[in-house]
Amino acid sequence: MSKVFKKIYEVGYRDVNLRRECKFSSYMEFMSDIAFKHDASLGLSIADLLESNHTWVVFSYKIKVFKPSNYQDELRVETYIKTFRRYFAVRVFEIYNEDNELVLQSESLAFFIDIIKSKPSTIPEYYYNKYHLSKEDKNIKIDKLKLEKPEKVDIEKKFNIRYTDIDFNSHVGNVNYVKWIIDSMPFEIVKDYRICEFKIKYEKQIKDQGSIIVHTKLEYKEEKVHTNHIILDKENNELSLLESYWEKIK
Repeated sequence: MSKVFKKIYEVGYRDVNLRRECKFSSYMEFMSDIAFKHDASLGLSIADLLESNHTWVVFSYKIKVFKPSNYQDELRVETYIKTFRRYFAVRVFEIYNEDNELVLQSESLAFFIDIIKSKPSTIPEYYYNKYHLSKEDKNIKIDKLKLEKPEKVDIEKKFNIRYTDIDFNSHVGNVNYVKWIIDSMPFEIVKDYRICEFKIKYEKQIKDQGSIIVHTKLEYKEEKVHTNHIILDKENNELSLLESYWEKIK
């Protein structure tokens, strides 16, 4: 694996929910930010990527939250590249609190994309050297995330895509998909439960300011809620599949 890159983030006012706990979407924003900071520290900044007509596009996330963090907590976010394979990259994230307790662990799978051709591009050999990846690292197996579509629709909610949802890659930012899911959930779940696991598979980029529809299947299991989601565009094309587990707050 590559060297670990670390950065401290403070949980600010905009990062917390009604319980003054760090929002799940804020954890994801910390992860996105540190990934770009890590790249830039190795001389592979966003500007350098775009100048070469390349970018990274996230294909999937697997995220587990082990304990909450609160307003004004300092979090140590760590990341490293687990492996490169052709045009895939697997990146690991870990978030620790001030007591060095593991708050969150995540793994993402991303494509290296040729912007001009709009298709995956082979990761340059010098990237392996930049991230200090060994020959053994290149042979690590990549498990692509498989998620099920909701078997039934318990909740349907429509969202309009705003200009502020679009990122520098000219498509809807990854975190917005999660915000749509959370905003589509019944208030009593958001209020009385917290996310402990989330899986996301991005299948199609959203580039315009139209609208999307979230279909959700809810399943209550003792002290947890299990959900399956699909995000569709206005033509009913599948954009993303998601799965989440929520645990009851005691």
